Amino acid sequence: MKLTFQETEVRRIVNVRRHADAWFWDRYSALPYVGCRSGCAFCYLRSGRYLRGRSPDEFDTVIGVKINAAERLRRELPRLKPDVILCGDWQQPAESRYQLFRKMLEVVLEAAFPLLVVERSPLLVRDLDLLLEIHRRTHVSVLFSLSSPDPKVKRVFEPRSPGIRMRLRALTTLAKAGIPVGLALMPVFPHITNRASLRELITAAYEHGACCVVAGMLTMEDLQAEWTLRALERGWPELVPVWRRLYGLSSAANTAKTSAGKESDLSALSVEVARTVREICQQIGIPDRLPRPVWQEERTSNRRLAEHFHNRAYTLELEQASPYRVWAYRKAAWSVDDYPEDVERLARSGGEKALRSLPQVGPGLAREALQWLKASGHLS
Repeated sequence: MKLTFQETEVRRIVNVRRHADAWFWDRYSALPYVGCRSGCAFCYLRSGRYLRGRSPDEFDTVIGVKINAAERLRRELPRLKPDVILCGDWQQPAESRYQLFRKMLEVVLEAAFPLLVVERSPLLVRDLDLLLEIHRRTHVSVLFSLSSPDPKVKRVFEPRSPGIRMRLRALTTLAKAGIPVGLALMPVFPHITNRASLRELITAAYEHGACCVVAGMLTMEDLQAEWTLRALERGWPELVPVWRRLYGLSSAANTAKTSAGKESDLSALSVEVARTVREICQQIGIPDRLPRPVWQEERTSNRRLAEHFHNRAYTLELEQASPYRVWAYRKAAWSVDDYPEDVERLARSGGEKALRSLPQVGPGLAREALQWLKASGHLS
């Protein structure tokens, strides 16, 4: 298929989250390309809200190139409070031709922002020198994305993506150089990905130097859902109606029509997969969550306590606890994260009573926060 590059200049490059993400801990993201030559059928970037009027049929043949990406990043980052920025799109042949990500890494280093990379391409090893410089100054975390060890899965859903062995070798290279690197086990395919394949991938990543695993179910949304189902038809036609029911997709339209019952089915399957991943990770000895980076001394206790609350919320989800309990921890995490003063000093000055003054932190969570601050060494 012929490949075309469409060069454009953008007015803004950085996307800003209201709160730090509870999976990857990023507050910002910046991507220089629209579309991808790998053309993975399941890619969430095929959905309408990301294509912005572009045809999903051109996702892997017409690549939008934001030629002023580095210049915009250099102007925008100094205006933002330093926090984790997610970057990663070392796709071939666009990156070899334009080298936009190398230029963007130079900006991230200049601005002293911590970096997160979620990537399928081993090409990022090309920029190991800059990654190490950023890590020495602030922090770098890398997650290599792998979906399945089954060659059929790759052939059906991502035939042009880099091979799994190449990605694992790149993972080892980064790990040996001192970069924290983990496995993004995404997406997990319903009724295709099984316990054996999960164990095989997690074991392989661990043996190649991975320090953590982050797993997530396949998402299905409008145009992207139809592309994914077309690929599924080529490999597992018997699962097409199963997936449509699971995701609440109409058989005739491109839009999802999800009922409460279908949401419950999908939620139950997601919990089952997450529990399996956690169990395997515990047996192997690797965390099933990405450790939150802390790159500065200011408000370290806030970040760590917020991480604790987010992880508690995730565990409660796996235990299928009340949604109210889950949301209580999540809102407390956001409140602690955004609190302008150091919660450690707050606890030292007034103990549990002072911690109850934090928004969204009631007596029970204040008590837990104080216990955690003591147990983690923040309070002697």
